[in-house]
Amino acid sequence: MSRGRPPKPRAPRAELDFSANCSPARLREVEAVVEWWNSGSATYSLPTSGSTGTPKELVFERRHIEASARATLDFFGLKEDMRSPLLLSAQTAGGFMMVVRALMAGLKLDVLPVERRPATRPGLRYDFVALVPEQAAALAADPQFNPKDYRCTLLGGADVRPELEATLAGWPRPVFHGYGMTETLSHVALRQLGGGRRYTGLPGVIFAQKGEALVVDDPERGVRGLVTTDAAKVISYREFEWLGRLDGAVVSAGKKIFPEVVEAASGSEGVAVGVPDPQWGQMLVWVGAPGFDPNRIVLKWEALPSWQRPKHVLEHAIPYLASGKPDRQAVARWAAHELALR
Repeated sequence: MSRGRPPKPRAPRAELDFSANCSPARLREVEAVVEWWNSGSATYSLPTSGSTGTPKELVFERRHIEASARATLDFFGLKEDMRSPLLLSAQTAGGFMMVVRALMAGLKLDVLPVERRPATRPGLRYDFVALVPEQAAALAADPQFNPKDYRCTLLGGADVRPELEATLAGWPRPVFHGYGMTETLSHVALRQLGGGRRYTGLPGVIFAQKGEALVVDDPERGVRGLVTTDAAKVISYREFEWLGRLDGAVVSAGKKIFPEVVEAASGSEGVAVGVPDPQWGQMLVWVGAPGFDPNRIVLKWEALPSWQRPKHVLEHAIPYLASGKPDRQAVARWAAHELALR
């Protein structure tokens, strides 16, 4: 009797459930990713965010996209029939990769509108949730939200403010922050909130340093010698501490200050910005959100070198961009105008 060929293993089958509140544009952007996946096309293009320069279209190979998805699925142990919500735009690397992960692993993906306060379904548990920090902040401030409903949460797209990190580190399930960009097809390194500022690369990712800039290598994703616009302290080929954006550094009296370092030491919502100054070139100014305690924050700055401490402390509502990042340019303009009036 002929044994014949063994049956092919069944491919995982994803289930996409579109909320009735999704707009036609939201439906189209997600369906475009599904159509591309089913077509077997070898490439896909994504726009960069523009945070590191003029936005541009990047073309990625399917094998690199699959490698990125596989790295996340393996790290978080995501398997067929597990459930995730899609709360990010599928036209960004973060949202696009959420759809690809679902299609690749056979996840149940609830497609919801992109909102600052994400829609939740009381009592419905999610195995993996990707958010920008401002979405997490809105959930944390809502007494109706139960963080136990999220088995694991991944933040990206912006740094996490110290006071928000303290809140999220207290959630009963782990919350991670990912380091990555469109060029790396989402995160290549992770750190768990509450466990320090050190990021650990996913398997196969290697870090190096060129001057102050972080350099990323991940051959599986087609990333080779990517010199980023991020300043970092590389601990080993697998670990680094993120210091801030090189293009956002404040140069005061010849010394380079990364606002993110000052903000991380402050433990309060606010932004460190540079304003023009005839003596210093740029002067570092702290703009805290309404209600912050200036005496408490000045005490925290004692751990910083004197040249890293802000010269002025102001209070003003902090505007945020759609990405969840503070609008530093707007804050700097306001601070310069406010100090000129004094």
